[in-house]
Formats: sequence, C-alpha cells, structure tokens
Amino acid sequence: MKTLKVGTRKSPLAMKQAKIVIDLLKKVNPYQTFEIISLSTKGDRNQQACLTQIGGKGVFVKEVEHQLQQGNIDFAVHSLKDMPAHLPEELVLAATPQRANPLDCIIWREPAIQMKTQKLVIGTSSLRRKKQLQRLFPVLEVMPLRGKIETRLEKMVSQRLSGTVLACAGLERMDYFSQLPAYQILSPLECVPAVGQGILGVECRRSDVLLCEYLAEINEPQTAIAAQAERLFLQKMDGDCEKPVGAFAEKVDHLWHFYAFLAFNPTAEGHVVHLKGSDVLSLAQQAYQLLG
Repeated sequence: MKTLKVGTRKSPLAMKQAKIVIDLLKKVNPYQTFEIISLSTKGDRNQQACLTQIGGKGVFVKEVEHQLQQGNIDFAVHSLKDMPAHLPEELVLAATPQRANPLDCIIWREPAIQMKTQKLVIGTSSLRRKKQLQRLFPVLEVMPLRGKIETRLEKMVSQRLSGTVLACAGLERMDYFSQLPAYQILSPLECVPAVGQGILGVECRRSDVLLCEYLAEINEPQTAIAAQAERLFLQKMDGDCEKPVGAFAEKVDHLWHFYAFLAFNPTAEGHVVHLKGSDVLSLAQQAYQLLG
C-alpha cells in the first residue's frame, strides 16, 4: 500500500484542513499512510494585488491542480469556495466532507465599536462581502485586506481598522473564536456566504477509480447536495471575482432553503433572494432566473 501524497496550500488553515481530511480517511482505513505536500499558489505569493488582477477565482487552486495533473500528488484538499465553477476535464470532485459553519463573521477590533456613530472602516478584499456590508452599515468605508487569518487580524490592529470579515469555518477550525476581542456572526440574509463556504473539496484524477472510491467514503450526502446546488448557481452566473456573487443552501427539517446574492458588476447594487422548497437544484435554477 503506497503512501498517498496530499496537495494543499501552505497556509496554517490549509494544512489544518488537509489533516482533517486525512483523519477522516484514516477512520475508513487505519493502515493507509499519507504525506502532505504543501504548495505555494499565485494567490498566496501576491497578497497585495486584487484577485481580479492576478487571475480571479482559481488563483488558490490552479497550481495545486497542475501538480495533480502532472501526477506529483495523488489528491488535493481545497476550500471549496476557492474552486472555479468548472473543473479541468481530467479532474473530479471526489468528496465533500461534513460542512463546517458556512457563515461570515465580522471581527471587531474592540467591543461595541460597531455601535459608535463615526464611520466604520472594515478590511476585506471580497466584493461579495463589501456589497452586502454596505447594505448593513450606511456609513462604511472598505479597505482592501487579504492574507491568512493571522495576517488579517494583525493588520486590523496595526492599521486601526474597525474590523475585518472572515469565514466562521476557518475561525472554528483554527480555534480563534476564544481569542477574538469581539465578533458578530452574520446571518445568510445579512451576508449570503460564498459558494461552498465551510466545505472542503477533495479533488483527484478521474482516471484513479479506486482512489475516487476511497475518497468518496468520507463524502457527506447533504453537504454534497448543497455544494452541487450552490455550484450550479455559480455555473449559471458564470461567477468570478469580478462579479459579486454568493449562494448558500441548507436543509431545515425537511425543507431546503436557498439564499443567493448577485451584483452585476463591482459598482452595481446587489440583490438577495431567499427561496424554500423540496428540490434544492430547482431552487438554484429559480434563483438564477430571478437574479440573472
């Protein structure tokens, strides 16, 4: 039994996510061994430029996928929200384990700062977040801010920003919530999450049939359906970093809820829809028809 090489980004969160997947796979086969191959991506190397200037959606994924295509790694672990709407033909999304908290979270530099009357200055480079925050806070200035969790929290303090916005999933996986001065978790109606936020995407070569079957053992069915619906909406919208778009599907009791956000361009006002029904893929189609 050969050691499986797992490709991922070098950030602490990406490494943690790879280990989460490995732990799940070891429960399926305790005898399987793994080696994590940490890779540098264009998005990691250039943290100053806007993502649209350096390649848009996929700048955290393409170089890892290249290693997969070249056979240098056996499978890759991504944050699903970083993955483009369409994968290379020879690659497949083999598994989506149980979703973590999918929501966005504002981290405030100090308690109750959001209650003050002066202009709030929030650090984020996400157009999706910027557009929705502007709907929540009438007097708001958004400052570009990228980088790993630690970098953003440090810059929030050093640049004396009012706050920054991060995904709850990353904060939970890295055990940051207990260290934050103050935070505000945003509901899907306040800020529709990025497509696939909180979901790990396990990608491998389509031709590696046995490996695909092994990875599929850690797939969580409800997470997989939600991911399929959200990515269907992204595909319909031809979503990229230049078009602020978000989608989130969740099943409550026996009913699916589908939230979607779209602004047609960086200057347009965005719109949100919230649909309910039994067929989440139909809800994704309806959301596209309403917003597209």
